[in-house]
Amino acid sequence: MLLTLSVVVTAGIIGWYDLPGLIRRKEWKETAVYSVLLLLATILSVFAANLWEIPSPLYLIIWIYEPVNQFLAHLTGT
Repeated sequence: MLLTLSVVVTAGIIGWYDLPGLIRRKEWKETAVYSVLLLLATILSVFAANLWEIPSPLYLIIWIYEPVNQFLAHLTGT
């Protein structure tokens, strides 16, 4: 719990330091991209700090392309 809290507080401090300048200069696209990347980095950092297992992205690719592979194998008769 303390590790999660420290990661979230650190991300909050980073956002508190960088975001007001982007908002003041009205850079809305940069603000949106920065916020999304900071949120994603915070989530992944919480996973890493707590040593939680996350599945490999390779499993998603296999899940997507396995039906295509089976269909092509069916078409070619192998």
